[in-house]
Amino acid sequence: MSDLFEMLSTITRRRKAEAGSPFASVKATEKWLKNLHADSDYDAHHVLVEGLERFNAENEPATLGRMKSLMKLEEAGLPLQSRIIEQYVRNQAAFRLARQALWRESWVFWSMLAEAWLCMLKQAYRNPASAELKPFAAEMAARAVRYAGRVMRWDYHQARNPAASAWRRVHKIYRLIERDGFATQAVQIDGQSTHCAREYTLVVLMGLVHPLGYRAQEIESIAQLLERYEPLSLPATVPLRDVHTHLVDLSLSEGAAVLESEWVQGRRLRYFALGPLVDYLKSLDEAATEVDSGLTRQVASLIERGGIRRGRQRTNRFGRVWVAAGMEKILSALSHSDSAKGSPDLEPWMLRDESTEGMGFSLAESTALPHGRLVAVSWDPSENVWQLLAIRWDREEGGQHLVGTQRLSRHPKRVEVYFETEVQGVTREPTWAVFLPMTHTEQGVSNLLIPKTHYQLGAPLMLRDGDVVYRLRLGEVQEGHEGWLRVGMDVVGREQFVAAA
Repeated sequence: MSDLFEMLSTITRRRKAEAGSPFASVKATEKWLKNLHADSDYDAHHVLVEGLERFNAENEPATLGRMKSLMKLEEAGLPLQSRIIEQYVRNQAAFRLARQALWRESWVFWSMLAEAWLCMLKQAYRNPASAELKPFAAEMAARAVRYAGRVMRWDYHQARNPAASAWRRVHKIYRLIERDGFATQAVQIDGQSTHCAREYTLVVLMGLVHPLGYRAQEIESIAQLLERYEPLSLPATVPLRDVHTHLVDLSLSEGAAVLESEWVQGRRLRYFALGPLVDYLKSLDEAATEVDSGLTRQVASLIERGGIRRGRQRTNRFGRVWVAAGMEKILSALSHSDSAKGSPDLEPWMLRDESTEGMGFSLAESTALPHGRLVAVSWDPSENVWQLLAIRWDREEGGQHLVGTQRLSRHPKRVEVYFETEVQGVTREPTWAVFLPMTHTEQGVSNLLIPKTHYQLGAPLMLRDGDVVYRLRLGEVQEGHEGWLRVGMDVVGREQFVAAA
């Protein structure tokens, strides 16, 4: 009888395994890959894309075995993807419907790989299994950036600008991996040696070229030309005159721009020396590269001019403004209670210049102003019109202390937040927060500044603004500011305060 029960239990285990995930183990993944349709590359590719969609939808905890299964899917998918892209480029002159289907297949493939590797990287830092996954952080980050860049490139194929969230993603991944010292750790992808810094630079370069309106063959030719160029200039943290030509701000939702006169050093500013690349592109001829020499010269010109300008030009603007530095003083300033210019909570600062993205100040005395410190600025506090900015850099020059800030919101508002129900790990006590609305002309989304004691990813939070109560769901942390967190949010409901009470 015991043999019978043992046999039945074995059969049950086998049936559960068969009904479960085809990616439960490396062997299961290899078995699934052997059963891919072989009628055509397109059919096999489509099944593989569906497999990647299922892999991501399973939302299983990351493990070393699951990472190896993903690498098996990647290894099988890249050759198929290469052949699909060849068909896509070849079919541009005809077969409009087939061209669109091939574009979508490629775009979804890159998107699924980018999402899978980003989730794997996140869990390597957060989950209990991170001890076994952390040594592979460089592998994961390089792939996450590479495939996110491919998704952005495929947007160019459809004459679409990459979303601001796409730039935030690659900046955030690079910032994380650079912080931990893995940015230039060599990895193998598709049989080629690369690293995260190199993949990030290639994304930045395509952003500078900004090939909207280019034909598919031209976009892919440009990408291959940049990928083959050695030595590729990597991001540097210290600007060098006569060396660096371009600048990217890792705290913004955009790519790089020409450096011009912005010779400042900041914690999230990175510099590129693209002069040699521009000279190389100008020197190429059609016979040597199999690429139209007119196209290479055009690409060189686009990079040299700094890509698509994003209104970063600063205007000299002098005058005194009133500043509340630090969250305690900011909350006081926004509360209407201390609107007089003589308030001890406010300091007079001299404005030096201003752009659409921030302000520069000149202070007579050196003051301890950590990067990330929040400041509220007003020309006339009695009008109660404030802007909220974050300090990004400071330096001494000519006996003056210069400070540069990034604007986070033109209309910050003090609001009350609380949890309606018990949420584990956070306090239910009501507290003040600052709502940071974004105007329709600004890039980005509205955020919320809350104390660390009131944050938990995905938690439902109530926000009271006057007589209106909003039900929010807290999103990811955008940045920490000395005990406060700037977080994303989704509004899931709105009602009058009387009804809510």
